[in-house]
Amino acid sequence: GSEGIRDALYTVRLLEDAGWEGMRHFDAHPYRTEDPEGVWDFARGCMRTYLILKAKAERMRSDPEIQAALRAAQADRLAEPTGTLAEIRASSPDEPTLAAQGYAHERLDQLVTELLMGVR
Repeated sequence: GSEGIRDALYTVRLLEDAGWEGMRHFDAHPYRTEDPEGVWDFARGCMRTYLILKAKAERMRSDPEIQAALRAAQADRLAEPTGTLAEIRASSPDEPTLAAQGYAHERLDQLVTELLMGVR
């Protein structure tokens, strides 16, 4: 598709890193102004975009700066269970400490943008 390219990259990265063997289908639609040939152009373009993003995801894995930025952003913690609703409600997070903590997302975002723009 023509929008949400960064989100699409992270989705492709997730599917590829997880070894997903199912279908790759996204909620995407051609422009309403397209004729039937344009719809097929859209379908071919979506697959080409997926393969390009797959290659970019592989580059992410081999880029030491991006890997360091992912560690700094604690991206690995996304795989941790968050607890049941009751456990979350019963918890007492230290809100000032959490609010003061940086998550290093800006550095990661810049590096991924550079990767997508072809300058990394």
